[in-house]
Amino acid sequence: MRALFLAPLLILSALLVACGDTPDDGVIRDALEQELQRAHLDELFTVTEVEILEAYPQDNDDQLTLDVRYTMEARQGLSEYSQTVKNDEQRDAMDRFAMVMALAAVRVEFGDFEEGDTFNQERRLDLRRTDEGWRIPRPER
Repeated sequence: MRALFLAPLLILSALLVACGDTPDDGVIRDALEQELQRAHLDELFTVTEVEILEAYPQDNDDQLTLDVRYTMEARQGLSEYSQTVKNDEQRDAMDRFAMVMALAAVRVEFGDFEEGDTFNQERRLDLRRTDEGWRIPRPER
């Protein structure tokens, strides 16, 4: 009888220990912010809310796939930021051109938004554990 009582507790404990190494919302937010930075969109957006919907452990303990829902908030309006980029003489002409093209893609996806507008997103993230913690792997070149 005692074994019937203890078995569910042991299973629950094992599950909690196994899930204890899942990155928390702050780690996911940092990873998404790094991705925005690599795309040169960190001056335009910030990640404000993160929710892990599902975690899929991989065979390798240093890899994890997550389904996440998050909110991005516009730090400034798209038109304002686009104008700033176009007029930034400190940037190389090709860099400005690439940024303007990227901002055109942002406009197609989100429309012409203003500072403070928010956008709810859902996506799947692949994370890799590094010496600095969980990170989104950079594409191989």
